[in-house]
Amino acid sequence: MRASRQARFLRKLSFAVAIPLAGLSMPAQATEPTATVVEFYAASLNHYFITADSAEAAMLDAGVVVPGWVRTGVTWSAWAAAADSATTVPVCRFFGTPGIGPNSHFYTADANECAIVKENPGWTFEGIAFYIEPVQNGSCQPGTTPVYRSFYPGANVSQSNHRFLIDLTMFESMAPASVLEGVVMCSPLSSAQVQADAVRLLEQSTFGPNDALTSHVVAVGTQGFLDEQFAQPASQYPAFKYVPAGGQASFCASDPDPQCTRDYYTLFLLQNAFFQNALAASDQLRQRVAFALSQILVTSGLDVHEAYAMAKYQQIFRDYAFGNYEDILTRVTLSSVMGDYLNMVNNDKPVGQVNPNENYARELMQLFSIGVWELDSDGTQLLDASGMPIPTYSQNTVEAFAHVFTGWTYPVLPGVAPRTHNPKNFLGDMVAVDSNHDASAKVLLDGFVEQPGLSAQADLTSAIHLVFMHPNVGPFIGKQLIQKLVTGNPTPQYVARVAAVFDNNGHGARGDMRAVINAILTDPEARGAVKLAAGYGKLREPVLYMIGAARALGTQSDGVFFGNESSALGQPLFYPASVFNYYPPTYVVPGTSALGPEFAIQNSSTSINRYNFANAIAFGTITPLATLPGAIGTTPNWSQLSSLAGDPNTLLDELSSLLLHGTMPPAMRSAIVPAINAVPATDPLTRAKTAFYLVITSPQYQVER
Repeated sequence: MRASRQARFLRKLSFAVAIPLAGLSMPAQATEPTATVVEFYAASLNHYFITADSAEAAMLDAGVVVPGWVRTGVTWSAWAAAADSATTVPVCRFFGTPGIGPNSHFYTADANECAIVKENPGWTFEGIAFYIEPVQNGSCQPGTTPVYRSFYPGANVSQSNHRFLIDLTMFESMAPASVLEGVVMCSPLSSAQVQADAVRLLEQSTFGPNDALTSHVVAVGTQGFLDEQFAQPASQYPAFKYVPAGGQASFCASDPDPQCTRDYYTLFLLQNAFFQNALAASDQLRQRVAFALSQILVTSGLDVHEAYAMAKYQQIFRDYAFGNYEDILTRVTLSSVMGDYLNMVNNDKPVGQVNPNENYARELMQLFSIGVWELDSDGTQLLDASGMPIPTYSQNTVEAFAHVFTGWTYPVLPGVAPRTHNPKNFLGDMVAVDSNHDASAKVLLDGFVEQPGLSAQADLTSAIHLVFMHPNVGPFIGKQLIQKLVTGNPTPQYVARVAAVFDNNGHGARGDMRAVINAILTDPEARGAVKLAAGYGKLREPVLYMIGAARALGTQSDGVFFGNESSALGQPLFYPASVFNYYPPTYVVPGTSALGPEFAIQNSSTSINRYNFANAIAFGTITPLATLPGAIGTTPNWSQLSSLAGDPNTLLDELSSLLLHGTMPPAMRSAIVPAINAVPATDPLTRAKTAFYLVITSPQYQVER
């Protein structure tokens, strides 16, 4: 089984390493591209065709001479003339010689390939189609993006056809029906395309773009911005007061805070702190990764109510977001919050017929590390000889791990003598009580035998390392991080590339989260000015939807409004219904075969409440909560949008650029302009609010692509 996994991984990696990871958020050419390549498709032929000749494109649109060709929506930039760029090369255009070659066109920017094809009687040279930037040393240079070529062999030579795409997701989705030939030329980027990808990067790596941050990303580039973010120190949750668990009735009776129960025995203040940091703190990428990890290694305020406790647990993810995943697993395992939530605390060795609790042992494997099925390196399930999925562990394995995780109790309260079962307290990690630990031999994953006589700490360390080293961890965790940051339905190739970095960061280290996050965000499937693959993207989960809209407006807030709204939108922050998070990573969008995890909490009620949120932030007055000291309410800054509202199209240009990567469809623009014009030009504020409301409630914004 392991040999099969390795063979499959090497086959996939042989293609993956050939793909240049050139991001789009790089300095653009000094001159804007002067030609646009347009793709057409003929269903009767099952063929694709590209042209940069506007007259030829108009002829195909008219369908007069050659009927049946329609635009696919795929376009990319090129040069119209050799003099338009100092580094440009010509693209040779060929057509299959009738009766000999394919009934198709072929293009190449490689002078040697062009010369060879000219000598092939199956192809007829038609001339230079356009000019393009060349591939250099196997990759595309800054200011350009790769153009990928695939070959569809067809049933016979006349049916074969090549396709040229700048969207790697679309390109990879054509396998195995087509031969994926890789990068063959490099499309020059316009300044608008560079900005569009900068916005997309900020959607993936922060809680939302704004104009200033977008300009900064354009200036420093993708990697420059990520390096800055990796260097940012972790923002901190407040150090909330320790309160005795379950003792609010007696404790709060004498506490000076009149809102004692709300402030200390709910996560109200913690939610406020989260939203304040998400809106304004500089460690945006760290916070985004921490938020993603908190939805993989889940605890819930439904069970752990104390603010000080959950703040300590959530801080783990901020502190270790760019560290090592084995350290994250260890910190989570030892957390007294997790111990309480999944019953590892005071979980003792067998006594008579009473066996150790299995909750944490099961969820450590099922949800936090390896999943229930053996995976190939690309996240797809491995199958046995009968075509059935292979379990990663059995019930016996769960029971064995349950015995490993015995002998831990709450940390000792200051001034209280230690016991074998300390009273509930979340001030620190759980502590070991070796007399309550099962030190017998245990058969763990894949037949590994844990030797007898180990202490509780040694047993735990060994077991965590064993789980961490399982080959499933890279694809299982990597895929979920891709889903949380980039797209809900990543291709297997994308998962494989990220899993390979999890396995080895390039310097021999496994589980390097900084390297993994960097790989996710610089991958060609993440980067790009426009994404056209049908299953690409994700529904903005409620927290990201709200904060993204608020950050675009430069909103100031104490966080209360967003905490309340998160529940109405189906994602009550820090209160997931179970260890399975707010929504499962395996949820398939109804009527499709595409994964769309966030759609699991999208229903008629939460959909309507998104409109209510948008109405409140655009047109409402969100006043400070009288019972919260220092409350400021929530106040958007409308000055920038109001200054543009005199011209509806200028206003929509800004909203399209900032919120939709410059991809607002003409039909959407045509629908919004009358609504703006219905507001008098003497009221620019209401004009701005109207346009903003209509954009953030649109499907084009709610589904991030």
